[in-house]
Amino acid sequence: MGLTPDQRRFWREYVDTLSPENRPDGSVIAACPGSPDIADQLIDLYLSGKKIAGSGLVEDYSRAGDPLPKIGDHWIALGSDGDPRCILRTVDVETHLFKDVPERIAVAEGEGDLSLAYWKRAHAEHFRPHLSRWGVTDIEQATVITEFFALAHR
Repeated sequence: MGLTPDQRRFWREYVDTLSPENRPDGSVIAACPGSPDIADQLIDLYLSGKKIAGSGLVEDYSRAGDPLPKIGDHWIALGSDGDPRCILRTVDVETHLFKDVPERIAVAEGEGDLSLAYWKRAHAEHFRPHLSRWGVTDIEQATVITEFFALAHR
């Protein structure tokens, strides 16, 4: 799994709350949402229920050799200090070109003023330093993958 002892313990606490037939059989990842400087703010939004989705670029996953998110995935969200704060379960996945992202995704992500304009500005700024490494020359044509989450464990 590649988890630290603290992360494994947090995962086991969650799994032990589930009935045997509902226990996940796949792997789990542990990572900070966004970047470490905003991780705690994003986690607070997940914990409050204001944030039920997060987006990345398919080109990032492809270049890193990482599998794309799928329904049923689990993610241990780490705070800026690296400690596990919550476990999120992927309940839906959508892809859109950046230029076609619908406003409901901006609302589901729960950040800023919840507008699509804010979402596009913030995400373009976050992705910009990495675009050339990901082979993206036009952010508008990049493929956004959005995971919708349920809070599985605190």
